[in-house]
Amino acid sequence: MNAGSRTDWFLIRHAPVQGQEARYYGQLDVAAEPVSPVVAAGLSRLLPPVAVWMSSPLSRTRATVLALKLGADPIAIQDFTEQNFGLWQGRGHNEVYAANKGFDWNNPAKIRPPEGESFADLTARIANAMERLTAHYAGHSIVAVTHAGVIRSAIGFALGLDPGTALRIDIAPLSLTRLTCRIVNGEPVWSLGCVNYEVVV
Repeated sequence: MNAGSRTDWFLIRHAPVQGQEARYYGQLDVAAEPVSPVVAAGLSRLLPPVAVWMSSPLSRTRATVLALKLGADPIAIQDFTEQNFGLWQGRGHNEVYAANKGFDWNNPAKIRPPEGESFADLTARIANAMERLTAHYAGHSIVAVTHAGVIRSAIGFALGLDPGTALRIDIAPLSLTRLTCRIVNGEPVWSLGCVNYEVVV
């Protein structure tokens, strides 16, 4: 990245999903609910007119992109897929807890589901992706429609938070989080513009 360059990230969580209340749906490709045109218009007004658009490969993020920007063709970023809950995917939170009471639920960021990844694993994946993509698209504005865990991880990366702290950040469906990276004395310096901003209708 060039000295003085500024890269702005506009991170949006996808629209609510259907029929997955209190379940670990993670990397399952479940459908998103339709986005209200009023909410879409309000959220779109907060976004830059010229930007690089990205999403995860899952259909709920791409559908949300199309609701915000008709005809958009977002770059699918594999690393921006939600946390992999492994054998827990599709199972209810209470069911998983009842079957795994021996885990340290006071430190959920470190719990790794069978055949999946922990939230701490996810934060490492997202830190690498944010560094790589910020360098590649230095000086641009980036709109990324992705998942709650990914956005929590990106905030944690930008602010130097430990995974356990980042996991406690609320990220609502269709909320906006803005991060900015500036180069100061040859080093990237991150700042947080807003987090979990929701359009009220």
